[in-house]
Amino acid sequence: MMERTQYFWRSVCLFLAIMMIGAAVSAVAAEKQIKIKVAQYAKDLEFNCPQGAAWELGGQNGRIQPGEKCVLTGTMTAKAIRRFRVMVSSTSLAETETIRADEEKWRQLGFPVRTMVIGQEFFAEDGKTLLYDNRLAMVEVGVFNDKASAQALVDKLSAQGQSSWIYEEILQLAQGTLNFTINGTFKATGKEFALLPQQTIHMKKVEYGAGYSWHGYADRNYSGSLLVRYGANDAIDCILTTAFENVLAGVVPSEISAKAEIGALQAQAVAARGEIMAKIGVRHASEGFDTCSEQHCQVFNGDTTYSIDVGRKIAPTAGYVLMGQNGHILDAVYSANCGGHSESSHYVWTTQPNPALTGKWDNSGTPALDLSEEEQVGVFIRNPPAGCHCNNPTVEGGNRFRWNKSMTTADWKKVEETLAIGRVKMVKDIARGVSGRIYRLTFVGERGEKTVMKELNIRRLFGGLASACFVSDWKRDAAGYIVSAELLGAGFGHGVGMCQTGAQSLAKQGWNYQRILSHYFTGSQLKKMY
Repeated sequence: MMERTQYFWRSVCLFLAIMMIGAAVSAVAAEKQIKIKVAQYAKDLEFNCPQGAAWELGGQNGRIQPGEKCVLTGTMTAKAIRRFRVMVSSTSLAETETIRADEEKWRQLGFPVRTMVIGQEFFAEDGKTLLYDNRLAMVEVGVFNDKASAQALVDKLSAQGQSSWIYEEILQLAQGTLNFTINGTFKATGKEFALLPQQTIHMKKVEYGAGYSWHGYADRNYSGSLLVRYGANDAIDCILTTAFENVLAGVVPSEISAKAEIGALQAQAVAARGEIMAKIGVRHASEGFDTCSEQHCQVFNGDTTYSIDVGRKIAPTAGYVLMGQNGHILDAVYSANCGGHSESSHYVWTTQPNPALTGKWDNSGTPALDLSEEEQVGVFIRNPPAGCHCNNPTVEGGNRFRWNKSMTTADWKKVEETLAIGRVKMVKDIARGVSGRIYRLTFVGERGEKTVMKELNIRRLFGGLASACFVSDWKRDAAGYIVSAELLGAGFGHGVGMCQTGAQSLAKQGWNYQRILSHYFTGSQLKKMY
């Protein structure tokens, strides 16, 4: 046992030395570490370490020879425990007057108000100098032990024209045991498996795109240390600890074309870095990691042939983020194609208006169109103005500028089943943001009315639309009930912040990343955080 323990710690030292010597980014950048959930498995996972590794599980430890087949098999003993909180506002903790006004508003409406604080403060190495504070205050008007009850309150508020969402609070992660084998030989059992590869980890059948049309599985490579244990989704979580800049080098080519001009790649790196840092301790609170590798946070496919080249190109941006006018790190969100006009953040999410995330025209001029008006948005979609940066077929995403979808009778039946108000005769009270994206609409059915709020909910309701900026041609039966529809739309994604297609077009015109970011995030300022 003593010999194995000594070998384990020698392997730890070797791993740290290799990571220091082989880092592709500067020594300063490599010091910034991040924990990212890179995979989730229902029961079993297989991996190997091409250069060997050290492992620990349940008090046992040992070594893995290069290329050996390693398998972890899990048995869940208890599901995760969570609560479902209905939230009606989200504000920076520093904005005390806004928080008090929100609390008073909902008390006057007769709701039991509670303010929940999430996020954290981040300090320099001295433990005293505050680097940034991303804490948020979220006003809650109801808490439930089941999601259905929380959704009932959200639906009730929607019918009253009030926006809200469900925050799932993780009270306890799922519990379970893991059995570890090497080449079919049992080695150890325990709750948390730690892996310290000498260089890389090769993981088999990593699931990606769950819930999307591109859902699938792929083998992936990662550099860093790995922790494996049960998590919040009643499944086995694989959490990688690695250099932040290493993650950015993988995120950028996953989120934007690796062939994009350097200005677009660097703008993407700064935006992605800021979005991750703004959400640490917010999006995955109490789950034991900072961010995840899927669309929920930032897509990260691990170490690829593209990430090495991209890492070199984005290295000059290491540590840089955008700061908002309030002095806090800007959650520098982005979408694939804005369709010619970006959206203001408060129409997409239940937040206060943010000057840096205000919707704007993404072209060389300012067309005289009011996209919140039904007839004018129809003109915009059918006859887009000239000069839109994202209407460029020579860059990735240019084919997403305009789209159409035919909803069959079967498609429409699924919509009616979700609404649960019988056959639908009318769609009314359509409300649009500054980009023309719908953020509220009401369906009139045989058994009442149903109001749906927020663009993502609307896109999902209609079977996964490219965006919520669309106009419709409803097809009706002899009794006047809707039976199908033709939809014509603009853009791909929520449309807030940076338009990735537009950024690539601007970079081809010679814009650098500073100018691109200034264009999309009005009034923001670059700041080096590490």
